[in-house]
Amino acid sequence: MTQTDVKPTDKLDQTQAAFEQESPTAPPPEPEEPGTDEPTPPVLDLSKARSLLTELVPAGMGEVLVTDVWARPEPKKVEKAEGEAQPVDRQRAWELRQEMRDLGLLKERPLVTYDARVEQYWGQAKKAREQAREAFTDPYTDLVISFADVDLDGMNMSELRRNAREYGREADALLALGRGYMAIGKLKGARQVFQAAAKAEPQYPDVWWHLGVVDLFTRANRSAASALEEAVDQSPGDFRAEMALSLARYHLRDYSGAEACFKRLAGSEGSRAAARSMLVCSLRMQHKYDEARVELSFLRQCRPGDWSAVADQCVDCVERGEMKKEGPLRRRRRIIQILKTVAAAAGGGIWIAYAKAEDLFRQQAPYATIPLFLAVLMLARSLKGISGRELPGEFGNLEQGLPCWQTTTWMKPRRSEF
Repeated sequence: MTQTDVKPTDKLDQTQAAFEQESPTAPPPEPEEPGTDEPTPPVLDLSKARSLLTELVPAGMGEVLVTDVWARPEPKKVEKAEGEAQPVDRQRAWELRQEMRDLGLLKERPLVTYDARVEQYWGQAKKAREQAREAFTDPYTDLVISFADVDLDGMNMSELRRNAREYGREADALLALGRGYMAIGKLKGARQVFQAAAKAEPQYPDVWWHLGVVDLFTRANRSAASALEEAVDQSPGDFRAEMALSLARYHLRDYSGAEACFKRLAGSEGSRAAARSMLVCSLRMQHKYDEARVELSFLRQCRPGDWSAVADQCVDCVERGEMKKEGPLRRRRRIIQILKTVAAAAGGGIWIAYAKAEDLFRQQAPYATIPLFLAVLMLARSLKGISGRELPGEFGNLEQGLPCWQTTTWMKPRRSEF
């Protein structure tokens, strides 16, 4: 899946305008004239933001990078009943939350959204990060911010192309040219340029890192892992190269390989805290529940950011993993899936009998096969649930502003809008 160039919509223009108004360098708004009813747009305060999360989302016939700034959720009003309050069943609360989300009754919107359909996107993400000092950032946002220093106004791409033909200057010129293509959203062109730079200068770890990152952004995870391994081999101990390699292995579901990388990067601050949270997820996916709990105890102490809430979410996910493998949750869900399978098979059989009795397969074959196709689809989905395999919707909690690495679009792409 590749990213396409899409013109910004009116909504994006409004978002960008709102972001510019929050900037301390922006001129103060002009006073409203008497008699005008137009309200003054609110100034966004990102200092209290909870998190910055970046994903790939469908846009036209491709995908586009989107960074969401999430605010802290409103505190819940708890009504005290007579007598002692009953303890909250967190797993039951999670199930109710998932049901509400499936029914479209759970509406959670970020404080502000930026996406790569505008050239200012990379700088917007960096500026938001600087203002949201108490928020935590996922590794993908850090990758986006690394391209914020590209100066498109002062870049002469024609001159860079000429320099790329001169001996000894090819790699540097191609690297700068590729970063320019990245900044304007031409990821396919950037990938070709970085490949040419790697061919011109194979011993250039920065080129291999850029090639691996653009592969990550275009879901070419296997080639991304190969390029980032070259970067790590040529520059051992480079944090950003090892982090990008960890992400590539995680995307490939090589959880043991991702675990080895994240263990070297895990810490208690900033990007190292994000690496620890992804280490927990890698352990949980390998059913190493005790080791995951140990890492979660360290994750609670990470700063800045609301990592303790992330740890609570991950604890629930670890418990569900154990219950799904052996426990009442596994039995109950298998019974539900068996009932769904029987219902789908019975529905398909009834329709076949009715269609044969009415001779619908001969008279209206295209329309008669549609319900049969849907019944087969439901049957296949139910059989997958009976197998005991964990489904994407069974991970995390997806609470507002909290990441769940197994449910992001990096691991579970959404269907294209086209």
